[in-house]
Amino acid sequence: MKQYAINSTRWRNPNRLRSAAGVTLCTLLAGGCVQLKEPNAPPPGSIKYMDVKPRAPYAVKATDRPSGYFVRDGKPFCFAGTNNYYLTFKSHRMTDDVLEQAKAMGLKLIRVWGFMDCGSLDGSVPSVKNECGKEGNYFQYWDPVTRRPAYNDGENGLARLDYVISKARELGLMIMPVLTNNWPDFGGMDQYLIWYGLNKHHEFYTAPRVKRAFKDWIAHIVGHVNSLDGVPYRDDPAIFGWELANEPRCKNATKFDSLEGWDKTTMVTWAEQMSAYIKSLDANHLVSVGDEGFLDGGKKHWAYQANDGVDHRALSAIKSIDFATFHLYPDNWGTGYAFANDWVTDHVKVAQELGKPTMLEEYGATVRRDEKTGQINWGLDRRLDAFRLWNEIMIQGGGNASLFWMLAGVDDDKGQYPDYDGFTIYGGDESARVLAQYAATMATDARACRFAQDDPALKTLGPSKFVGVMPAPGKT
Repeated sequence: MKQYAINSTRWRNPNRLRSAAGVTLCTLLAGGCVQLKEPNAPPPGSIKYMDVKPRAPYAVKATDRPSGYFVRDGKPFCFAGTNNYYLTFKSHRMTDDVLEQAKAMGLKLIRVWGFMDCGSLDGSVPSVKNECGKEGNYFQYWDPVTRRPAYNDGENGLARLDYVISKARELGLMIMPVLTNNWPDFGGMDQYLIWYGLNKHHEFYTAPRVKRAFKDWIAHIVGHVNSLDGVPYRDDPAIFGWELANEPRCKNATKFDSLEGWDKTTMVTWAEQMSAYIKSLDANHLVSVGDEGFLDGGKKHWAYQANDGVDHRALSAIKSIDFATFHLYPDNWGTGYAFANDWVTDHVKVAQELGKPTMLEEYGATVRRDEKTGQINWGLDRRLDAFRLWNEIMIQGGGNASLFWMLAGVDDDKGQYPDYDGFTIYGGDESARVLAQYAATMATDARACRFAQDDPALKTLGPSKFVGVMPAPGKT
């Protein structure tokens, strides 16, 4: 039996961990979970919906509705980007390779983890998954003397993020740090609960001590001064914006889950408070929630039932939230093409109604690779088909940006960073070539930016080094 490490943030359904083989084991490998199945075999019947056999074509409709839009250098800004979770704990060589590949592909934004949390360094307070940060690197830890979190700005701490941001600036790229994680990888929300002796996941959003600790972390990272170039993060145009959390929910499929004590307003209240707090400290940067986009109503599907307390419309409507985000993983969500196409369209419509930009912030279609060569031997056609379609819907439908999961590159130990989750893209491969084409098309042909070109409100803008947002023409 071959073991495939599946990143746990990719492999969640509304109620439980699931795998194609029906067996999923959480491990420390790659900070994720493991799917056990036969080597190189495509998953059984559950993903036939993603087969590339002939089917009725999906007609992408060009929107006639203006969208809210990003602004850069006084012009509408539509773009493509990617995600990478390992840049802050791997070598500079590995970091440089990913960022240089991103630049070569025409990508503009890399979303990274701005958190690595652990228990106390003396072991008296445990770390989530018994791992302090990642590979000896950590940003926050519990100080048993002061009985509060402490911060690591050193070489194995925020200096790691300093390098990523400084290198991105050198290459003309932008970074979007995510401030915590719904899932237990790298510490995240559950580490805050352990610090304060709490046992319900939703208490991250409601417990006063935890909220205070998260605000303290926000204040520290926003005010942090880059050790390499002396630029405070709040004044750095290489930072696109701040994201409150990776895929926040009121549950996370761990022992901390509780069915009571929260509802679909819980996260909205929290996001209002935390986004307003960031704005009080940093007037330069955008703020987003980082939710997966679960909607409250519209269809009889779990993703349209405010799953696990996520109400995408309400979260995106918050005054101090600048743009909407949503994710898309049809293979792991147990849905299919028809769902995926409508999912993208529905989220663009929500954003248009709110007058805000929206970003397809994570998306992926799995492939399988030969165990020895690492070459794709199953699923490439269906992946490329999906990528083309989803990006076309964003471009023609009024979306503003799309970030695939995920770009990887060289590995100091393995030659090439392993494709642990089946979603990994490498610069120069066929998937990367298709995505580079869409990066160029998004920048020049996205209707969200085409509609915005004649917006009289653009003339009222002064010069700015930072990315801003403008409401859809006619919206305030």
